[in-house]
Amino acid sequence: MPRIRFTTAYDGRPYLGWQSQPGGRTVQDALERAFSALFGSAVRIHGSGRTDAGVHALGQVFHVDAPDTHRIPADKWPTALNTRLPRTIRITQAEYVPPGFHARFSAAGKTYRYCISRAPVLSPFDAGLAWHRPLAWSTDILEQAVRLFLGTHDFTAFAALRGNEPRPIPADYFLRTITQAQVVQEGEHVFITLTGTGFLYKMVRLMAGAAHEAARGKITLDELARLINYPRPDDKSPFCAPPDGLTLMQVHYAEEAPGNKQE
Repeated sequence: MPRIRFTTAYDGRPYLGWQSQPGGRTVQDALERAFSALFGSAVRIHGSGRTDAGVHALGQVFHVDAPDTHRIPADKWPTALNTRLPRTIRITQAEYVPPGFHARFSAAGKTYRYCISRAPVLSPFDAGLAWHRPLAWSTDILEQAVRLFLGTHDFTAFAALRGNEPRPIPADYFLRTITQAQVVQEGEHVFITLTGTGFLYKMVRLMAGAAHEAARGKITLDELARLINYPRPDDKSPFCAPPDGLTLMQVHYAEEAPGNKQE
């Protein structure tokens, strides 16, 4: 069975997140229905990780093992699937990969982008796609706050618990490395871009919320730095930003599998 790596983009607004749930209103469920219609049998896909309800993606990655009867050229897969998918989900790339590739376990990191709108009135075209924060706050302080996340830290204060964590929780469970932390303003939109070796549940939203609290003067940069560098077990980010503005931009892999474009 050939293994195929897919890159997908989706608008998260209509969905209850990535991971399959009873009721079938998730991105994974929609993709699996498309594969099942194509293959004529039930299919399980394997994603690089979850995104929450309302979170978007431009570069989510998953893999699937296709039946031997469906060895079509890699560049034909997007069209074959997109005709069976809702318009809010699109396959943008497909690549044959070695059987040892795994969308989740082979991943070396991810890049997320968070969009904040400073517009006095939120455009209807930004509804569900940007966090509306029209009141006074400093982009310069936001950038200083975001850059505090760079490096390897214990992100205890910037993680929510799902309830399925290993017990006891390992000492290094909340340890993550942030390699890129950038703030860019384009017109009335401010974009926070974060790249890291991995992200905990709601971690980006808690980071964006805390950085914005600093930008509007609700906490100091020193207070934020302490949460990052010297967290106490009961510490929590002062605010969790909504899912609206969050997009998974790219999943990074240490060694790109050469694959086979034509099998």
